[in-house]
Formats: sequence, structure tokens, C-alpha cells
Amino acid sequence: MRGIRERQYRALELPEIISGMLVLFVVLWEACFEPMATGRVERDVFVKGTHLALCGLVWFNTAAVILHFLTQLVHKRRPGRFLWWQLVVGGVASFVFSGGVWSFLPSQTYWVSLLLSLVLGAFSFVNILAYRRARRRSPVRGQGAWSPSVVFFTSMVALVVVSALILMTPGAARIPISYTDALFTCASAISITGLTCIDVSQALAPLGKLVLLFDIQVGAMGVMSFSYFVLLMVGKKLNMRDSSTMSTLLDQVGVNIIPSLLKAVFFVTILLELLGAVALYFLWLGHPGVPQTNLWFFALFHSVSAFCNAGITLFPENMAQDCVAHSYAVQSVMMLLILAGTLGFGVYLEGITRLRQLFSKNRTSQRWSTHSWLVIRVSILVLLIGSVGLALLGAFEPSAHARSADYNLWEGAWNAIGRSAGFNITDISEYGPVYHLYLCVLMFIGGNPTGTGGGVYAPVFALCVLEVLRVLRGQQDVEIHGRRIARNTVERAMATVVLSTCWIVLTTMLLLLMEPTLADSDNGIVKVLFLEVSAYTTTGFSLCNPAELSDWSKMIVVLNMLFGRVGMFTFMLIFIRQRDPSPVRYPETRLPLN
Repeated sequence: MRGIRERQYRALELPEIISGMLVLFVVLWEACFEPMATGRVERDVFVKGTHLALCGLVWFNTAAVILHFLTQLVHKRRPGRFLWWQLVVGGVASFVFSGGVWSFLPSQTYWVSLLLSLVLGAFSFVNILAYRRARRRSPVRGQGAWSPSVVFFTSMVALVVVSALILMTPGAARIPISYTDALFTCASAISITGLTCIDVSQALAPLGKLVLLFDIQVGAMGVMSFSYFVLLMVGKKLNMRDSSTMSTLLDQVGVNIIPSLLKAVFFVTILLELLGAVALYFLWLGHPGVPQTNLWFFALFHSVSAFCNAGITLFPENMAQDCVAHSYAVQSVMMLLILAGTLGFGVYLEGITRLRQLFSKNRTSQRWSTHSWLVIRVSILVLLIGSVGLALLGAFEPSAHARSADYNLWEGAWNAIGRSAGFNITDISEYGPVYHLYLCVLMFIGGNPTGTGGGVYAPVFALCVLEVLRVLRGQQDVEIHGRRIARNTVERAMATVVLSTCWIVLTTMLLLLMEPTLADSDNGIVKVLFLEVSAYTTTGFSLCNPAELSDWSKMIVVLNMLFGRVGMFTFMLIFIRQRDPSPVRYPETRLPLN
């Protein structure tokens, strides 16, 4: 009987899903192919074209939700949080559409109706995801299912392809954009790299900039992390398989902390980005170099881009504009946002937990975890060594760069902090080749695990250094913070660095073969190596214009950005299946190494 009732409830949700997906399709079609070029909305927009069909679909979807809600009450079932969300958003959307059709609301509510329709369509997409999860009841079933690495990579590629298609539409671009350039731009946004071959500020319409903003946000949080968090927020609990998948992707030991970590990821991200947007808004308010018409969106875009370490800006000259390059206050806000993003959400979750214990009645003294202890110390060390090293090279290396000593130190700190962000306040090509190679090393080190930075990650690089010291000293284990680091963790760190180095060298040689003009230019090898390191470490610094590359070279850079975001070790697990440890071990032998 219970199974029959469950099937009946699922049958009631079918009209919601179908109408919701139709709403999503129509609103995307209208936004992409029927743009309001002047920004003004006419009164009869609600009663003509696709928007009238959208009205009918929204009303039908809301009626289906109300019927489902009443059915739940009649059968004395408590409506879930997801159904409440559908009811509230559907009711508001129906009211807005009614006000537009019968003219008791202003015509500007057209944009509100589009946004609410998009949310309704997203609800149907969430419902489909929930049905897919419900079919996998047991964590034992489905042994042939895709690995988390495959799911993560394919979801990123799918989002890149869909975003690129939207970016090519008349509603998203002011000028025609080729599919290669659209693919390059969206891959850069989703991998939070920052390399672009178009002028984002001039080439994209508001819809295109919103698509990039969405890609940056989802790419920084992780496509699957974002999807699972949405499911959590609408009342869909994660099953054991979902928690295990996220535990593998985030490299966390316990599956029980995954919901808390996902919530920490979202709330910390939104809070810090809003604080950064407010600070930038008041710093840019009334400044002649910043567009004042949509200043709130301008500030929000750059706050999100900075926290996510994306490196994409709405300025034609990146951050070399006067409103940023000559404003220490704006630069300070940007650097704080970049640092906050690279710190890692695992550290935030531990900090929040310790704060709760501090203000609770049951106070227990706990030591910081080895992960947080290592992240904080290595981040400070890389920042200090990187800032001082870049400042000294900028001052003493022969180059076209001529700045004062204090500004060299400040810009050294800016580039050291932004080693995974890609914002530049001066022309980096003016520095010498040693400066560029030193910056390559900093970009390669990158940020921290579960953060928005790229690279092989600073703790991974630190473990490799500690492993080398262990071998030289003849010690048995790598020991830090009163703990012995697991052997497989050290081996994975070494494998990550070796695989990443090999991949960067391979793609650099390939790009040198495909771009002979760039290779024959002054310091051509350094320029190509710098570009490949920047793409793989999802940084965004560049000594050449990516728009001048051929289409095949752009696709290599696109793969570099995606592989760098996924991680070379994780990407290799797509093709190499890990075996269970064998109980049989061969006799040990030694080989001459000197």
C-alpha cells in the first residue's frame, strides 16, 4: 500500500516537472534570442510572443504545485521544504505575470518574471536530480557506476558546452563570437582561470556577463558541490553514495561532515562575497573610471571574481585601470578576498566549529587539525617568500619595469597573493625572464585544498619538500605537528607534482610546435611556458594575447585549464583503475642510483 501511494505522489509531481522544464526552455529561449536591446520594456511585452506562452506555463505549473500541496494535506502528510519553496515562488511568479498581463504592475516587472521563471525551471531540474538519486537506494548497488572523477569532469565539460552555446546567442553577445572563443571563455570561467580571448566588458551583453558570473561561482564551489548543496537546501538529504562521492572529491576522511562542509562552503562564500561587493561599491561610488549605472553589479562581479580567484574583470585593461591600479584601498579589498578564497573551506569549517565550542557551555580544548595547521603556516611562508622574492627581482633584475622600492614590494605582495587569481595592476611583460620564471613557481604552488585557488596546492608542495628532506636525513616517516603523515598521502603528493610537471612540459612543447611565430619571438619559450603554467594552475596571468593563438592551440589551453581544475592525479584516475593491495609481495632488491 505504501508503494502504491508513493507512485501516486510521484504521478502528481509529473505535471510539475514537465511544465517546469518547458518553463526553463522558454525563458532561456526568450532571454537568448529575444533580447531587449534598449533596456526598456514595452507594456505589451506580457501579451505577445513567447512571454505569453511563458505566462501560461507558469500558471499551469503553479496550479500543479497547489494541487500536489493540497493532496499532501488531505492525506495528512507533512509537505516537505522543497514543496513549500515551489509553492511560494510559483505564487509570487503567478502574481507578477498577472500584474503584467492585466496592467496593475509596472512593465519593469518583466525582468522579475524572467528571473522567477528561471527559478521555477530550476526546481524541476532539481526534482529530476532527486529522482535519479532516489533510484540508487543502496550504496552497494550499481558497482558499475561512474567514478566521482568521471562525474566531476563530465559535469564540468557539459557546463562549459552549454554555457558556450548560450554565450553565442544574440541576447548574450553584442558582437558575433566564434564557438572556439565562447568555449575558451566559458572554460576559463568554470575553471576559474581568467584567460580570455575576448573583451568581456565590450563583447558581452548583460546576459553574457551573468552567464560568466554563474560559471565562476559554480566553478569555484564545484559543479557537484553546488548541485548537492541545492538539494540539501530544498530538503533533499544526501544518501550514503552521495556523501561518499563528495568525500572522495573533497578528499575528506569522514562522510558525516560532508553536509556541514557543503553548507560552510556556501554560506562563507556568499557572506564574504557580499561584504566585498559592499566595500567595492562604496570605494567606486562616484569614481569617473567606473560605470555608475550598474555599479552594484560591477562591484558584485569583481567581488565574486576575486574571492573565486577567477581573474576575469569587466575592465578593458584588467586591474591596470586607474580606479584599481592607483587605489590601495581597492587593492587591499581585492587581496583580502583572494586570500579568503585560497584559504580553503575545510579551515573555515574547523574555525566555525571551534567558535561554537568556545561559546557553548561544554568547552573542550582541542588542538587544530594537522591540515589547518599546515595550510596556515605554508600559506604565510609562501606569501612572505614570494612577496620578498618578487620585490627584489622587480628592483634589481634588468627589465623595462621601473618602479619605486616601496611599490615593488607592494606589487610583489599583490602578485604573490594573486598567484592563483591572475589580476595584474601593471604590465607583467615588462619584467625580466627570471621574474616570470619565479612567478611560474609561485603559480605552480598555488592555493590550498577545498579552496578556490589553483596549482598543485601549497600543502602538497610542502609535503614533497618534506619527503625530500626525509630521504636526505634518513628518517623513516614525514612528521609534522606531532603527527606521522600517512605514506599514501605523501606518495599521492609526489605523484601529483610529477604528473603536473610532465603535463606542463608536454603541452609547452606541443604549443611551441603549433605556434612557431610565438616561439621565435623574444623570450618565446618563457612566454609559452608561462601561458601553460598559468592555464594549468588556473591563474590567468599571460605574457601574450590568447586571442592571437590558433583554434587548435586554444583548445590545448582549454584542456589545460580543465585538467588543472580537476587535478592531474584525479584526472588520471578516470583512465587508471586503482587495484586492491595484493597479499603477495616480491623479494626486495636495490638498484644503483649514483
